[in-house]
Amino acid sequence: MSSEMDNALLALSLKDDDDAPFNLPDFPQFYATERNACSLIGRLLNPRFQNMANLILDMPRKWQKVNRVRGIALTKERFQFIFSHANDLQDVLDKGMQTHNDWGLAIERWVETPPPGYLQSVSIWVRISNIPVNHYTKPAITELGELIGHVEVVAFDPEKSQRQDYVRVKINIEVTKPLKKSRVLNLPGGGQTTIYYFYEKVQKRCTECQRLTHAKEHCPLLAYKQNMRAVEATKNRLSPSTSNHTFLSEGDPLFGVLHEDQVGINPLSGRPRIAPEVLQEMRNYLLASSKEERHIREQRVIFSVKEAEKNPITQKAMLQLIPPPIFTTNLDKGKGIVFDFEKASSEPETNPQPQKLMASAISAGHLLTNPINNVFCRLSLPPVLMPSTQISNLSFSGGSNISIPTEKPKRKSGRYKRIPKTPKKMTKATEETMASTSEFVIPSKKRKAEDDLFGSFRTDKKNAQNSSQDSLLKNKEGLQLVVASKAAKGNASEMVPHEGPSKA
Repeated sequence: MSSEMDNALLALSLKDDDDAPFNLPDFPQFYATERNACSLIGRLLNPRFQNMANLILDMPRKWQKVNRVRGIALTKERFQFIFSHANDLQDVLDKGMQTHNDWGLAIERWVETPPPGYLQSVSIWVRISNIPVNHYTKPAITELGELIGHVEVVAFDPEKSQRQDYVRVKINIEVTKPLKKSRVLNLPGGGQTTIYYFYEKVQKRCTECQRLTHAKEHCPLLAYKQNMRAVEATKNRLSPSTSNHTFLSEGDPLFGVLHEDQVGINPLSGRPRIAPEVLQEMRNYLLASSKEERHIREQRVIFSVKEAEKNPITQKAMLQLIPPPIFTTNLDKGKGIVFDFEKASSEPETNPQPQKLMASAISAGHLLTNPINNVFCRLSLPPVLMPSTQISNLSFSGGSNISIPTEKPKRKSGRYKRIPKTPKKMTKATEETMASTSEFVIPSKKRKAEDDLFGSFRTDKKNAQNSSQDSLLKNKEGLQLVVASKAAKGNASEMVPHEGPSKA
């Protein structure tokens, strides 16, 4: 039995297994294009000091977009963040370089087919300082930024005052290249100067080789401090194989039309001076001509290339097919929230603040104590200070029972308010005197305290029109008699003159 089992095991062969590649079905349910359209793909630049699980939890809080973005760990180094809104995604991209645990992250928007160099570079705002005075121009600043990477945005306005001693430039830098701190320039008129670069939001990097992918203790160039730097710089800028290589052969239509230094690799940037697509279009343009037109077309190619090389921006846009940099007058772009108090104080106030509560309360108090507008103060003023039209329009229904309407106070426990006694009836002689000297009408029955003020004042338009200044003087004694009555004396303790009703 054991021998048969051994023979069966020996007869097994891996060739029987189906190792052919599996074809993934091309169905819509197998794609996540709609979900990934609003997402970012990134990778850790230094996985030794960056934890993937902590990054998935910390980045939404750091972006202040909790519950609006979710992270997915794709590999040990790559991750994805899916946003609920496109404006949140754009806000994260506008913030520039992102860091986790003080080390950088390479983040780009998701694309279905990643291009070459995807997640191999980061966009950093760089401060360029010590620029020569005679070269403070947009083309010169752009060229100085091109020494360390591809310039995307230049924040420079030559028409405004500049308080900082630097110019901010947004540069796309490859993570495999060192971050240069300075660069020596040979000036056209003779002499040299050194410009300096400062990288915003870059917290940690290798202090030995100035790269973002490792710390100094793990730097591969630490043992070769002197010679390896020269080798690395030579490899990135100009290699021996490149110097001996010819780009235009004898059978090339461009041979003899363009020089080798016009189509070779630029040692400063490491990119071709003319893109392969542009060179192929030039070849097709020359091949499509006849013998008579060949010389004319060759001269056109030579002239157009020379004209494009005069302007660095045109050279990059037309020959190298690199998008030109964007120039902005916002000098603080990419810094986040910037508080500029001088700008706020110089601008005119377009939206004045509404009236404050304290000012409204004070104005309301003035209206309350105004002797002309306030009805409570008119009761304590002599008739001389009151307008004649108001006195003539007043007709009291009861002269001895004048009360001021106030808000009913809340009744406190254990206290009872004493009900004032009803005034005694007037004598017949007093009634006849008041009726003859004034326009008072004695009520036949007592009314409620709430209606004493508003119900007692009646307007007699016919009498008001016939009244004159002489009648006002005659009514002076009768009005003072009413003010000095018992009801007015009883209410005098409940209020302060010219201050409105009390809170009792």
